[in-house]
Amino acid sequence: LGLQPSELFMAGMMKQSVAVQGDFNPQEIANTLWAFATLGQQPSEELMAGMMKQAVAVQGDFKPQNIANTLWAFATLGQKPSEELMAGMMKQAV
Repeated sequence: LGLQPSELFMAGMMKQSVAVQGDFNPQEIANTLWAFATLGQQPSEELMAGMMKQAVAVQGDFKPQNIANTLWAFATLGQKPSEELMAGMMKQAV
């Protein structure tokens, strides 16, 4: 669409995501990271660290589509998943 969200919107999205990320399931992790990547917006270090921590906590529940979308988002954002997260996702994928 060629539209970019306002800085105020992105700040609010980031703040809310940080506040609730500890409750995220794999679908919500994938969707949130996908949204940031699709918008070309870099999440804060706090959000990325929390997303990785939560992803590791729920890694046994990741479905193939969640894995694909999450790893695509990491790659698109130029972020490197932790070794623990990658190991868990590879285990789920096999």
